[in-house]
Amino acid sequence: MSVLLISSMAMGDSTAVDTLKSVNPGKKLKRGEKLTYSIEYAGINAGYSFMRVDSELTWAGGRRAYHIVNETWSNPTFSFFYRVHDRIESFVDYDKMYSLRYQKKIREGKYRHEESVEFDQENKKAVYSTGQIIDLIPEAKDILISLFWARLFPLEVGQSIYIDNHTDKKNYPLEVKVYRRETLNTIFGKVECLVVEPVLRTPGLFESKGRLWVWLTDDERKIPVLMKSKILIGSINAVLKEYNPGITEK
Repeated sequence: MSVLLISSMAMGDSTAVDTLKSVNPGKKLKRGEKLTYSIEYAGINAGYSFMRVDSELTWAGGRRAYHIVNETWSNPTFSFFYRVHDRIESFVDYDKMYSLRYQKKIREGKYRHEESVEFDQENKKAVYSTGQIIDLIPEAKDILISLFWARLFPLEVGQSIYIDNHTDKKNYPLEVKVYRRETLNTIFGKVECLVVEPVLRTPGLFESKGRLWVWLTDDERKIPVLMKSKILIGSINAVLKEYNPGITEK
């Protein structure tokens, strides 16, 4: 049920778009940035979720690292029917901006799942907590850092960027399509946004089999103010309710 792992199994149209390989844009993450969302179904709050970059750097794999956290939980009313508490963490190399460690703890109804992955970037191996070792593409990123990474680029309508991604034992280029501009009512007032679609290939939030759309503010911050995913009946939205900008590093 994590905000970042909405499944987008449908690949959509095959219409050609301009592409941009996601080379390092030379920017840093905003330490201390925190985004808090209301998870809503049919306009009714079902729970909350936050994404946060810790203010202080940590260490992972012997390297300085960002620590990114995404936590999602159901409210008391929704929990009576279906309790959710998910926590996903990503440790990202401060200098190289690739994944060093990824771990998740999923609690959804009766379903339980825990997993951690060590990204051995030097030897190009992903080492899973199960003992399984998977070949890794160079400078691979997990799904959590990928959303933050995409925000660092100058996005244009009609363009796609591709992010070298490793998720659930699979390597693939995560495509982020930029479709159009829309004006949206947000916590910042009326704001012009870019509507983008990350084309994911693994199941995630609410086990949706449909597509995911994200509304990013059309400015340098590219704040995800709304995320929407179609499900069998209706859609589920993550609506930004609070925002802490953190510190921009030069």
